[in-house]
Amino acid sequence: MAGGSQRLPFTVPPLVFSALRLVRKLQGQDGNVVGEEPATPKKIFQLLNETIEALSSVSSPELALRLYLQCAEAANDCDLESVAYEFFTRAFILYEEEVADSKTQVTALHLIIGALQRMHVFGVENRDTLTHKATGHSAKLLKKPDQCRAVYACSHLFWVDDQDGIKDGERVLLCLKRALRIANAAQQIASATRGCSGPVTLFVEILNKYLYFFEKGNPQITSAAIQGLIELITNEMQSDSTTPDPVSDAFLASTIRYIQFQKQKGGVMGEKFGPIKV
Repeated sequence: MAGGSQRLPFTVPPLVFSALRLVRKLQGQDGNVVGEEPATPKKIFQLLNETIEALSSVSSPELALRLYLQCAEAANDCDLESVAYEFFTRAFILYEEEVADSKTQVTALHLIIGALQRMHVFGVENRDTLTHKATGHSAKLLKKPDQCRAVYACSHLFWVDDQDGIKDGERVLLCLKRALRIANAAQQIASATRGCSGPVTLFVEILNKYLYFFEKGNPQITSAAIQGLIELITNEMQSDSTTPDPVSDAFLASTIRYIQFQKQKGGVMGEKFGPIKV
């Protein structure tokens, strides 16, 4: 730990992962004697907390944030809710106080959202606190497209597709509607600054999220909502003010082909997609 700013970014990560390997070995055991005291996952996590903190003090906040999230996932596997929550809290503090570059903020936030999505250890209160922070920071990113993508990524925090997963269809829909409003604002800004609207890629990305949750059985995502979104995108693309974009065109065409494929599938899924006209 005396390596200073030159060495710590290289020596701390392998130390952290070695400690996490030890945590996995000790999982489910009462503790192995190392020296005079038994080694337990809780004690190792406490040591890791102090170790990673040294990284954030030598101008490596992004690396420290990634390591905090790795530790949070390991604590999740050990069913240590308070420890996992502490690591997430530290990750958010680093994000808020040390991560200043807008591109780095986008990457860091998506890492936080992804890690949070995989957590099963949190009770309702702790999970709500962390998801609220994630959605709040998503809407404050510098650029509208980044805001939009982070907000629709947050929709996955409210619909975890496993046996005991969270399925809050209403909050999923709120995230997607918010993302749509941001995408619309991005179009208006593009129109005001360049005299023509930007590409409709954001709308197609949101459409794909609607389709994902529609397939997963979210009752709040209806075929009528998907139909309305397809018509909105088609109108935008046919508008004279919209900048032609081959990538957006190909993306939409691929999405439409997927809907047609699902319609022709037959069975429950074919019936589900039947009312959508493309």
